Amino acid sequence: MPSEPWLVGGDFNVVIDASEVCGQSGDIRLAADEFRDCLRVTGLTTLPLQGEWFTWHNCSSDSRSLWKRLDRLLANDWWFDRWPSASYLSLNARTSDHSPIVLRGDAVRQSVGMFRFDNNLAHSVEFIPSVRRIWQHTIMGTAMFSVTKKLKALKPVFRAQRQQKGDLSKNVKLSASFLDMA
Repeated sequence: MPSEPWLVGGDFNVVIDASEVCGQSGDIRLAADEFRDCLRVTGLTTLPLQGEWFTWHNCSSDSRSLWKRLDRLLANDWWFDRWPSASYLSLNARTSDHSPIVLRGDAVRQSVGMFRFDNNLAHSVEFIPSVRRIWQHTIMGTAMFSVTKKLKALKPVFRAQRQQKGDLSKNVKLSASFLDMA
């Protein structure tokens, strides 16, 4: 697996599951299973989609009309880490049976902050509910990517709790100085 950002896009001519098909289609299960296995092995995940859900149409206007989501952008965890708000837009098809797709996103994330955990926060009554609330969210990607994103989501929560409790090392020094004066 690459240790740099990867983005792969195009017409994969396969769907991930039945939700990506509208109309009568042949049995998609085997191809969909193989595609999901490929994504799992390569660590690639579909970017969030905006716009039209189905990206291909067989151009039939009768009962044989078939819509599928065949075109997509896939990225690895390194990509999502650098461009966390990246998504793609599926536009209306005008001259083709496929919808054009456009990459969207913000500038590159420059710095990666360190995750600090104060053991004293675990004794707070807000700790377990805060962790549980964030940990229940589903994040697409590998297990490690999911854990990393959840820890990043906890960072501001812990920072706020730390500020409410006060700086532990500062409080210890202050208490020690009071004891020395006594």
